[in-house]
Amino acid sequence: MTEENISAVEEEIFQIRSKLSELRRRQAEFEDMARAEMEKRDKIHERIKEIKEKNSEYLNRMQELRNNIAEMRARLDEVVKKINELRTLKENLLSQHVGDNMKGYSGYDVMRRIRELEERIETSILRPEEERKLYEELRSLMKILSEVQKREDIAEKVKEYNSQLSPLVEEARRLREQIRLKREELNSMKETVQAVKDAIQELKPEADKHHQAYLDYKNKAAMADAESILLTSRLVELQEFVKKRREVELKTREYMLKEKVKSRAIEKLSHGEKLTFDEMKVLMEDEEAWAAAVRKPSANEKS
Repeated sequence: MTEENISAVEEEIFQIRSKLSELRRRQAEFEDMARAEMEKRDKIHERIKEIKEKNSEYLNRMQELRNNIAEMRARLDEVVKKINELRTLKENLLSQHVGDNMKGYSGYDVMRRIRELEERIETSILRPEEERKLYEELRSLMKILSEVQKREDIAEKVKEYNSQLSPLVEEARRLREQIRLKREELNSMKETVQAVKDAIQELKPEADKHHQAYLDYKNKAAMADAESILLTSRLVELQEFVKKRREVELKTREYMLKEKVKSRAIEKLSHGEKLTFDEMKVLMEDEEAWAAAVRKPSANEKS
């Protein structure tokens, strides 16, 4: 191979080294970018995890509210049932012993109207003037009812029923208010949970985007690494080739130099000139040449 060809190989080696340097730089850059995308993705995943944990607290509270409402609803049903039982007992008692009043109403009609008024007052949201009118009518009806009662024991029994009804009616009102408040809180929790779900749905695409970018950069880094491996293999091959060629060239030059020194030494011996140490050493390394030189008479011996 000519020196020109060797130079071409060395130029290729130079180009490969430059390319390897660029590939390693790009690989490191891709790795850094992949690491940055992974950190962004992990931060979003951590945020989603925190949101889910907070959402879990909301869900637990919602279940607690549902249980509370169910318990209060069951208690309210018991109270309402007891109220209806007492009112039925009171109505039956009054309808059996209360005759027609001065206005032509029967005791049953008066009691039915009283019950209507009581239920309206207990269950409806009234303006003050409406509530005042209803209480006035209720008092008037109670007065009428009192006037038509025929027996003291009936009035006393009715009073007893009313005393039993009063705390039950108050408990029913309180339970309805608590149930209303619990339901409002539950509805608010539902809105919060939905907002959390919406937030997660908004964050997931962002996390997926960073994850895909991470995979893309990792793939580019891997491709750069694979190309580096191939080029490194080619570089080693070329470097080994140049090394061997240089070794051959060196040995050739050394050989040619020794041959030149050897020729000069033989020529000097032929003229009876004294050899240098290096010339003697080179000549003695070639036994055949040394033997020939020793046997060959010098120019002085011939004369």
